[in-house]
Amino acid sequence: MSARRAAAVSVGILTLAACSASDGEAGASWTGTVDTLASGQVVVHNTEQPLWAAGTEWRVEEDLRVGGVEGDGPEVFGGVASFTVDRDGRMWVADGLSQDVRVFDASGAYVRTIGRRGSGPGEFTQIVKLDLGPEGRIWVMDPQNNRLTVFDTAGVAVEEHAALGGFVLFPWPGGFDRNGSYYAPVPQRVDGEFRVGVVRYDESLTPVDTLVMPVDRTDRDGWEIRRGDGFVRAGVPYQGGMATRLSPSGGTLALLTGTYRLFELDPEGDTVRVITKDFTPLPVTAADRERARDDLSWFTDQGGTIDLGQLPDEKPAAEQFFPDDEGNLWVALTRATPDELPTYDVFDPLGRYLGTVSVPFRLRPDPIPIIRDGTLYGVVYDELDVPYIVRARLLKP
Repeated sequence: MSARRAAAVSVGILTLAACSASDGEAGASWTGTVDTLASGQVVVHNTEQPLWAAGTEWRVEEDLRVGGVEGDGPEVFGGVASFTVDRDGRMWVADGLSQDVRVFDASGAYVRTIGRRGSGPGEFTQIVKLDLGPEGRIWVMDPQNNRLTVFDTAGVAVEEHAALGGFVLFPWPGGFDRNGSYYAPVPQRVDGEFRVGVVRYDESLTPVDTLVMPVDRTDRDGWEIRRGDGFVRAGVPYQGGMATRLSPSGGTLALLTGTYRLFELDPEGDTVRVITKDFTPLPVTAADRERARDDLSWFTDQGGTIDLGQLPDEKPAAEQFFPDDEGNLWVALTRATPDELPTYDVFDPLGRYLGTVSVPFRLRPDPIPIIRDGTLYGVVYDELDVPYIVRARLLKP
């Protein structure tokens, strides 16, 4: 990134920070710091003190749940591969078992089903992502059928485009940015290593460039079973990792969960912003170690050997994250137990820590939740492992 461009980015962020810091949140004051490096990179550091004053925290209140336990109706999902919400509040849900797309209106009433499992016209083999396009249409990516199909709001296929076949990832690292550019992943081999690149397409779906994706440089511990020229590997639990998302601005966002370090890359791969936050780690308990042993039974049942003494003493800070439609970042905090309801640290578009939001249901990190116009949409699974689409209001005092 050029020095002029880096300066423009940093000046823009710092100007906003200067304006917003005086606004405050119900009289609260921010205790973090903003520094601009010589490269133009902006570093935002947050303490554990939230910007929200007591009583001004955002709350989540569920108001609709679509799904079912029994029967064969359209509201009974075999699994939710992806979902999106159109401009009229209709929920489009891709069922991972039946490979169709089911549409429900804003009241939760069933509207229609689009497609079925198969390889012919109007059929799907492996839906990986539904996206709301800038023109209000629904884009359905099905790489196993080498197809990207665009539907109007009546469920009629109006466009069909060739897509890279046989390359399936969950979560699918693609979609639209706020400027209307579409992104889709491609396999790459860099220095003999397999990586995932993300191609940006223009309005005619012509490839324009490929994003330089961040690489987790941390050497993480694991256990292996060697089998001829191949191997099976299991990572050591609780050592953290890196989660990535497409940035609404067209670059990449990433989170190092162990050290609580968020960073944003521009399309050229230059780091333009880093956000850090102090945190108090949770301990890895004896119950956690036994749970890890159970979770690794798939590995030990194949003859693998594990050493629970290699587990760290403390858990990583976070599990996952996602951006909302206002540019806020929602970071899912590591839970003390898997049964604990999720909580999220929320950062404003400048990177300031606003506070923590508790979600009163077991919101899954993938498919990626959607927050639009003050409404949260996501996927939950109940105690019987039955999936539902949940809609909730985001209450901001």
